Amino acid sequence: MSPQRPARQAMQRLVDFYDPATKGKDVGGRTLDQILGWRDTRLESQHDYIQILFPLPEGSIFNEWAPVIDEETFLYLRQDNNSHNFQPSMRRVLTRMLTFYGFDITWEEDNTEGASGSKRYAVAVTAKPGAEDDCFPRWVRRRDHNHLRISRILRSLRVLGLADEARAFFAALVWVFDTYGRISDDSMMFWRRAVELPLHVAPDGTEVDWLGEYEEKNKEEKN
Repeated sequence: MSPQRPARQAMQRLVDFYDPATKGKDVGGRTLDQILGWRDTRLESQHDYIQILFPLPEGSIFNEWAPVIDEETFLYLRQDNNSHNFQPSMRRVLTRMLTFYGFDITWEEDNTEGASGSKRYAVAVTAKPGAEDDCFPRWVRRRDHNHLRISRILRSLRVLGLADEARAFFAALVWVFDTYGRISDDSMMFWRRAVELPLHVAPDGTEVDWLGEYEEKNKEEKN
């Protein structure tokens, strides 16, 4: 039986926000299309959108209205994306933010199948031509508020079932880190934790109990 639509109003709003048919609005009255249409300067200067574009199962100290994913919503959003078009919308969001940071992303269908016969894709994230002069200066530095955003993006992708995209983005970040030598070791440490720690553990060490139980259940089923 497929997971039911989330019961909490905040989670229903999140689902509707990502639904291309519903075109729901966030608490600020903005649709997904509106935010994705913002210029880079607005994406840089405004700080209350990243939490809804990339929701987490942990709260945000920067935005009290940030959606906090519960188990019901987690299961609903990770089911077959044909039922609600969430993952295609998430890929649109990721593509826009990667463009903001100076990257291109590509998906190439491979010859294997995922769970329940779903298609699988090889994902690659590469630097855009001219990014060194255009996009990288806004965040390729020792410390920057975008580093926190990137940690959120990486973790959110994994939580929402886009682990391949998270790994591809992280690989591109490692390349930038090694190539330019401007980003702090601390930022790279948090990015690595966002990709490599067990899913129930956030980069800062916060643990989500229900997510840990989900992981344990999955291990038992695989064994």
